[in-house]
This record gives sequence, C-alpha cells and structure tokens, in this order.
Amino acid sequence: MYLKFNNAYLAAKLDWIDRSLKTIPIVHKQKHRDKYVIRYRDYGKLRQVCDSHSKYRELEGYYSRSQNLKSIRNQLSACITDSRQIKIRTGIKAVFNRNDYDRMVPKTDNNDGYHPYRHKEFYMRSRFEVAMAAELDNLGLEYKYEPTFRINGYQFSPDFVIYIPEYDCCIIVECEGMTDEVSYVNRNGVKFAEYLYIGLVFGMTLVVLQGTKESMPSPELMRNSVISAINLLSSYYTV
Repeated sequence: MYLKFNNAYLAAKLDWIDRSLKTIPIVHKQKHRDKYVIRYRDYGKLRQVCDSHSKYRELEGYYSRSQNLKSIRNQLSACITDSRQIKIRTGIKAVFNRNDYDRMVPKTDNNDGYHPYRHKEFYMRSRFEVAMAAELDNLGLEYKYEPTFRINGYQFSPDFVIYIPEYDCCIIVECEGMTDEVSYVNRNGVKFAEYLYIGLVFGMTLVVLQGTKESMPSPELMRNSVISAINLLSSYYTV
C-alpha cells in the first residue's frame, strides 16, 4: 500500500498555493462570438485580447496556471480539517534552496552510450532511474536529473534533485544500482560522507535506494521512500 502525505505537508502546500496565486495576474478566459478571448486589467483598465494578439499566449499561461492551482487547492481543502493549527517554522537554512536549485545544470544532452534508457526527453543510465523518474512524475514533484553543482568546494552530480517549494529546500535521491559490487559501494561511500558533511540527513533530505545488477526496488518502495522523506521534512518544518 502506498503511503500518503501527512497533514503538515498538505497544509504547507495549501499555504504555498495561496501565496503563489497572489503572484499570478488575474485573467479570465471565455468565449466571445465563438472564439476564446482573455480579459485582464492593465493599470485599472479592463482589456480584452483574442488568440491572434501577441500577449494572448502569455496571458493564457497565467490563466492555466491559476486554474490548475485552484483545482489542487480545492482538493487539498477537502482533505485538511483545519490548516490554521499547522504553523511552518521560519528561519531554517536549507542545504539547498531555490537559488541553488536554479543554478544546478541538469544533464540533458546525454545520449552518449552511458545513458541507453529513455524517459521522456531524458536519456538515463538504468531502468532503475527510469522507474524512479516515473514515480516522481506520478507524485507531481519538480526535479532535475543528474545536475552538476558545487558546494563547499565539493562537486556533486546526484541522480535526482527534487525541489520542495513549500519549504524552499531540496531532497537528493540516489539510485544505487550495483550494491553487490564492493568497488561500487566503496566509491559511493565517499560521496555519502560528503553529503553528510554538508548537512544532508538520511531519510529526509537524502533518499538512498539500493538495488543490484539483477534487481531494483519496487515502484511502491521508490514512491514510499520519497513520500516518507517529505513527511519527515514537513515534521521538521512544523511548529
């Protein structure tokens, strides 16, 4: 059975959605004479544009994003009894925040023979990583595949970095696919020591999934590991 996100995270997501909606211009899309038009206010004046106008696509993007967020908000509101009782701690310094995440350069042009498996537009190293990416997509999480970045003099290139906007922090996911090889385990041990040194926490901001050359975790375990980490993170950020 799949785990579920806890109330603390759902409440934080609800709060993040409300804050996000305030940053999106208010636009309305409706039909006029059998064609869609978008109405919006520009310096207090009500304006209308049709799909041939240069601003139409931009405004349609605002409309779609706000409608999507409102739909998610309605679903969350039905699940949470009283989000006012859940307060988010402030002043916590994340190891990686939005600025760090934006600077991370994901591996995109990687059809190099070392990445023979494909997931959407990405070529990946293993079926393990493809399955993990599918679970992250199913959870609706924002992530980057094999981004390269530096911190405290160390260079990292984890399998996945997930950005959690509700807490402005990141979770690193590593898919260790050959733990039946001693050299592989020893080599990656150094990497994990560096992760701990910069402040990542196993099971919360660092998720490690293990497999072998012949087997990998089930999709359910992959999904539950990420949900569990987010739930633990939400507990840490909740007063």
